Amino acid sequence: MKHLFSESAIWETTSEFVTPDGTISHAKGESVISVCEQEIVNDSWAQLDEIRRTNRYKIVPVSPSMLISESLNPELGKQTGVFHIDRNTIFSKFKIEGSSLNGFEIIRREENTCYAQGALYDSDTLINSWTAIMNKA
Repeated sequence: MKHLFSESAIWETTSEFVTPDGTISHAKGESVISVCEQEIVNDSWAQLDEIRRTNRYKIVPVSPSMLISESLNPELGKQTGVFHIDRNTIFSKFKIEGSSLNGFEIIRREENTCYAQGALYDSDTLINSWTAIMNKA
């Protein structure tokens, strides 16, 4: 079974972000996955109104079912995390170094579409949650 990081591909994304008070924002974007021998790179961006948010994840396999990641988010800082893989699903847990920001994401792949859901917290206080649909280009 394939998951998001199984192969190099370009994924077009449509996302919805929801704040705790119910405010909904929509974004469009792209994730470019490059699978190399020793690491996986995920260059992604999302356009939310006038704001374009970018991330470059460097992902290193630890085992067939576990990967570790690092990203420098221009707005939040250095993000580190772990991905656990169960067949076509990736369970991600992350934190922003030097802060109490942390979160999770679950990404399930069905053929050429991935479905993602996640949330960002400040300690135990929810900042926002999101859903995304990713279609392989």
